Amino acid sequence: MNISIKQLRAFLALAEMENFTKASELVNLSQPAFSALIATLEQEIGFRLFDRDTRKVQLNFDGFYFIELARNLVHSYDNTIENIKRYANGEEGCITVAVLPSLAVKWLPEVIAKFYVENPEIRVKILDTQWDRCLHAIIDNSADIAIAAGTPTLKDIQAELLFSDDFYLICHRQNELAKKDSVQLKDLEGQQFIAFSQGTSIRLYTDQLTQLYNIQYTMEVRQLTTMMGLIAVNQGVSITTGLTLFQFEHDNIAIIPFKDLSLKRAVYLIKKKERQLSQQAEKLYNFIKKNNIKD
Repeated sequence: MNISIKQLRAFLALAEMENFTKASELVNLSQPAFSALIATLEQEIGFRLFDRDTRKVQLNFDGFYFIELARNLVHSYDNTIENIKRYANGEEGCITVAVLPSLAVKWLPEVIAKFYVENPEIRVKILDTQWDRCLHAIIDNSADIAIAAGTPTLKDIQAELLFSDDFYLICHRQNELAKKDSVQLKDLEGQQFIAFSQGTSIRLYTDQLTQLYNIQYTMEVRQLTTMMGLIAVNQGVSITTGLTLFQFEHDNIAIIPFKDLSLKRAVYLIKKKERQLSQQAEKLYNFIKKNNIKD
């Protein structure tokens, strides 16, 4: 069966106007062309839809059955065409963003919330994972864009610096370091240092520090909440970034800036070089560049 949307619109117009001349004018067709559409529609579906006499055209019993089907088909068609237009114009669709967990908890959701105000029909899927997996997600096309730390140098990706994030010491308020307004890296020597696990972006930086100072890892954790729990019960000290400090707002935890640490965590906006972003992803990419304030 081959029914066209043009035939269905002609049928609905005739059902409404109950007159061939008026119905053909409604759909901007000549009366012969309009009559041919109705005739071929009835041939295609295998039954007549109207009772006709010299004065009037009315739906018959089969026509009343068919009219709801026709309305549903036309409505579905119109919605589909509208969705295609909206997608083509970048007004609708889905984007996947690979992002570090430390950025996915607070910073990125706040950016996305602002993005949704301007683009309510575009949905963003968040893939929160380690920095190296963020890069792999771009390379294997499982994410449209990525937000990660480190210094991405792969030839297949394009990375733009968004901002740099400062490091802070976190320790229990009973720790001797909590009395200081600021600390130096050498103050960490001899402390029980809790490290983030291998593969995390913060670990990339703390590994650099341990090569310069006598800082020994006594424990490793992957999650920010786990780190917070351990620090809160005075099991050690650690280093974290400014964007994660909200996770450590606890009565037992002191947050102290460094006075001799110029090292910062660079956060990059990343996409694949040879892959053209969809209009939706391009909108989010440019929105993040424009709204990259970390505070």
